[in-house]
Amino acid sequence: MVQPESTLPAETTEAHRALPETYLINTLEALKVFSDPLRQRVIETLFDGQKTVKQIAAELDIAPTKLYYHINLLEEHGLIRVVDTRIVSGIIEKQYDAAASYYRIKRSLLAPGQNDSDDGLDTTIDAIIEPMRVDIRKSIVSGLIDTRDDVATKNRQLRIWRAIGRLQPEDADRFYARMDELIDEFACQDDDAEANEASQNYIMIMFLYPTEAGKNLALKHRKKKTTDSALPEKANGGG
Repeated sequence: MVQPESTLPAETTEAHRALPETYLINTLEALKVFSDPLRQRVIETLFDGQKTVKQIAAELDIAPTKLYYHINLLEEHGLIRVVDTRIVSGIIEKQYDAAASYYRIKRSLLAPGQNDSDDGLDTTIDAIIEPMRVDIRKSIVSGLIDTRDDVATKNRQLRIWRAIGRLQPEDADRFYARMDELIDEFACQDDDAEANEASQNYIMIMFLYPTEAGKNLALKHRKKKTTDSALPEKANGGG
């Protein structure tokens, strides 16, 4: 649900008709509020329509009393908004909506040494990883993710992949562009799929960044490759 100025991408539905396109998280305090997995789930429930606390609690299968603190923090920092109020049995009942279709994190919050605290980067990564960990475990327990080695169809697999590649600047630019296209394709699937009972929600999270990790290994590999390729030429010359 977040994307970097940095972002966590929100899902787009017809309920976003009147929502601002983006909400900029520009303080560390707001980022810490947003990073809580339960609060992210609260926001996600609002992407398909406005709801009261009781309606959010019912969708999350949580007692409303356990949500009021989190709802108040989200409202206080502008991460959700009140769109209507009414009196129910003498008590004010608020109806909430998401603040925007996308929640965008100000890049300066991710730069160590640029803030009063260096927690921004860790908080952002935690905001992505922790909800993913919880959701993956839940999907495995429910059987939605099939962990068998001989699973027949790929559409129920969990894919976790990590690799280090060495790219020229122009190749890296092309790779970033291709990744952006893939993300756009993934996020903008045909809305008709929502009406299809066979359709299934999927989550895709990507990290792509320049790094010093594996640099020596890559150089050794390149040196070995150069040496190996030279051997036949040397042998031919000695013949």
